[in-house]
Amino acid sequence: MQIVYLRDQIIAKWNNSNRYSFGKPFIFTGSGKLLFQKFSGDNLYLCAKIKKMTKTEALAILHSRTSGVPFEALEFLSAHPYDEDIEDKIIFHLDNAYDERIAVLNQSLPNLPLWYAILAETHASERMVPSVINLFTTSDSPDWDLLDEQGLFLVGMLSEKYPEKVTSFLDAIEKQVSKKSNAPYLFLYDSIYFAEDIVHGEQISRLLSNPDTGWKPLLAVHVAERRLLSCRSEVQKLHESCLSHTQKGTNENLIREELQYALELFDDKTHEPGCYFRQRGNWKTHYQSAEQLFEEENPMLANIFNNVGRNDHCPCGSGKKFKNCCLKK
Repeated sequence: MQIVYLRDQIIAKWNNSNRYSFGKPFIFTGSGKLLFQKFSGDNLYLCAKIKKMTKTEALAILHSRTSGVPFEALEFLSAHPYDEDIEDKIIFHLDNAYDERIAVLNQSLPNLPLWYAILAETHASERMVPSVINLFTTSDSPDWDLLDEQGLFLVGMLSEKYPEKVTSFLDAIEKQVSKKSNAPYLFLYDSIYFAEDIVHGEQISRLLSNPDTGWKPLLAVHVAERRLLSCRSEVQKLHESCLSHTQKGTNENLIREELQYALELFDDKTHEPGCYFRQRGNWKTHYQSAEQLFEEENPMLANIFNNVGRNDHCPCGSGKKFKNCCLKK
């Protein structure tokens, strides 16, 4: 499709998908003015006066899109200069991704926390670390694969960008272990790809030796891929405790094989660590390949109904009381 720009006008061709194409970062909105239309053969051409997308419009798209992926709005907001309001909204929606009261208000917007988790990639800050941790330390949280995957990306990204925060992720894991939590804190293990032996080795060894630590084979593989040599003896002990489990097809044998694999990785200098953050690639390309999933992906909280108090802060993040904000909508 060929698009021709004429100052503040644009000629767009009607394509086979019955969509107009208007050149980014522009959108054709209700306030745009259609100047003329022209048929040429089987093609319909439009010439319209358009306006540049604003932050307010882009945010409105996120809060009104009920199907598909709002790529245009996400691209605009991702390229937007640092903005404390955007940062605050990201933190709010990560903190409240599994909040029952907010799920009630956002029943028609099941992927709203995911959109803000995507924006966190280009608006990352240290303030977001506790919010990302919260995604994976909420007990009995539903399986929400797309948000879990995006959160996993953020764990790696924040660990690389703020190395001192690796300790915060490890502290969160230890806290979950001490509580014998059923939260999916295994996603926080990706912070280990950015751990330093001299700084974090002792803490990670404690996790390996703690009988209450979950997903130990996975933890051991992460440790070995990072080549945290001070932790090798603990991985060796775990492997030795499983040597008698050799019956094929049993879970115990699978654990033994995984621990054996971890021990081998310590010496394999050609192996590339399986860090999701470094493997996934560009967010837009990734979600374009998964776009069909968004017809089905919904949070597990969609059918939970609780009331938000009239004088509570509105769950939309405006800072206003509920009665003065979304209660009126």
